[in-house]
Amino acid sequence: MNIAVLSDIHGNEIALQSCMKYLENQSIDAYCFLGDYIGEFPGIRGVMDTLCALQKKVPCYMIRGNKEEYMLSGMGDAHPEWDSYPSTVGMLRYGRQQLTQEDLSFIKALPVTARISIDGMKDLRICHGTPRAVREDMRPQNSQNKEILAEVEEEYMLCGHTHRVMALREYGKTIWNPGSVGLPIIEEGGIKTQFMILHSSNGAWHPEFVALDYDIERVIQDMYENGLYEIAPYWTRTTACILRGEHVTHGTMLGRAMALCEQETGRCDWPAVPEIFWKQAFEERPERKVLCMPKGGGVKNDGI
Repeated sequence: MNIAVLSDIHGNEIALQSCMKYLENQSIDAYCFLGDYIGEFPGIRGVMDTLCALQKKVPCYMIRGNKEEYMLSGMGDAHPEWDSYPSTVGMLRYGRQQLTQEDLSFIKALPVTARISIDGMKDLRICHGTPRAVREDMRPQNSQNKEILAEVEEEYMLCGHTHRVMALREYGKTIWNPGSVGLPIIEEGGIKTQFMILHSSNGAWHPEFVALDYDIERVIQDMYENGLYEIAPYWTRTTACILRGEHVTHGTMLGRAMALCEQETGRCDWPAVPEIFWKQAFEERPERKVLCMPKGGGVKNDGI
């Protein structure tokens, strides 16, 4: 029994197709998707169509992540009072525009956690962040791990959300994170699309972590051609920086922009983060080692 486990696609259809092409020749019996199908890239429509078609051909276990929760909660809706904050809400709005009512119904029907039971094998618990919260991180030696895992009956757990590959054994449980298909955080060795294949043997599971090269420059060009540099200016620049290997995250950029806003104005309530603070946060990021614009594109190369 072989199960392909993919997480955090974030609308990166080009990366997803690279994974699927590889998996075509790996004798995969089932697929497991751990949420965040929507996000930072322009291929959301293609990702949703791929998942829909795959479900009709092979068993698929799917849950929803925090990006899907945002869509269901209305954070991607129009909200004209948020028009002045495109770097904060632009990709939420873009994601919502790509989804049909059928997509929303499909997402709403997905659980936030589930058990995979296969005859002759130990059960698997799947979640996006943790079984109790889609936005909660599961990391080695987190103080809350003991409490989280005490509520998990299964010996094996699969999670995503952190965009980092992880193999962890704590409190009698084995936890695996396949990394991210769409926007992995890799300390060294270059940015690659990531996923995992679980192989069964004598009732136990054994992970094979896979990382593949793919056409990152094509993804950045697609972001430009689909207008993401205007829809979510500094959020999209941050995405491109990550793809080209800079050690930065959207969370740290947003946090710094909000801190600058609070210093200047006395308070900062999400999503009211003016673009001037996003620009300042982006320009003062520690590394500034890569160009975050498309090569040959028409966007001004400000704040490399």
